Amino acid sequence: MNEKTLRRGRLVGCIIALGITYETLADDWYAAAKISGGYATTDDITDKGSIGTGLPINGIIDGEIVEDDFDDYVYGLGVSIGRRMNYWALEAELIWRYRSDWDLTVPTPAIQTITNIFTNIETTTVMVNVIRRSPINEHWSWEAGAGVGIAHNILESDYIEREVPGVTPELTFEDTSKSNEFTWNLLLGVTRDLGGPWTINARYRYIDFGDLEAGPYPMRNSRVFGTWSSHEIQLSIEREF
Repeated sequence: MNEKTLRRGRLVGCIIALGITYETLADDWYAAAKISGGYATTDDITDKGSIGTGLPINGIIDGEIVEDDFDDYVYGLGVSIGRRMNYWALEAELIWRYRSDWDLTVPTPAIQTITNIFTNIETTTVMVNVIRRSPINEHWSWEAGAGVGIAHNILESDYIEREVPGVTPELTFEDTSKSNEFTWNLLLGVTRDLGGPWTINARYRYIDFGDLEAGPYPMRNSRVFGTWSSHEIQLSIEREF
């Protein structure tokens, strides 16, 4: 086989490969089911002077929160629907997340005790993501994207003044609060074509959920504030239709 024939064969092979790629990335609607798990961080924690006197007592600042930031795990379940347009996709996504704890310790020597604030956080995000996908080979592709949306936070919080034996009993005050916050995310991942209409995805996602506020509590006008975000791994299965 001469060199000219080899070049023609390579050209035909490239054309066929481009045709397969275009067919794989052709315009299609798709739906996906998703699970995720990640590591969440709450930063900028403050009570804005609402706990304690703020005065030093026996070398301790009354009402000063011990934690500057707080880390915990977060898990999510969700769905999305999108439209793929060649190498690009526009996706609407709904994810429900549960983050078990946001636990704070506050020395309050003015009332001769330690105060704890334990908060459970449930978050539902509605996002619109723009995603760029490009093939690696016949079955695998990489993707990257970004999105914005709304985070609906539900905080169930217990404000606990610990028992001091012989002085005061343990007192607990409860609060439930809700808020809607602007949220945004960045994502990077890979996909695997399973044949037919099915595809699986693995994504890394950084997501900023905005602000948190717990309190005030019955009989206590105390509040705690923070901002929170998470690093997540998301697995999903897509079906084109």
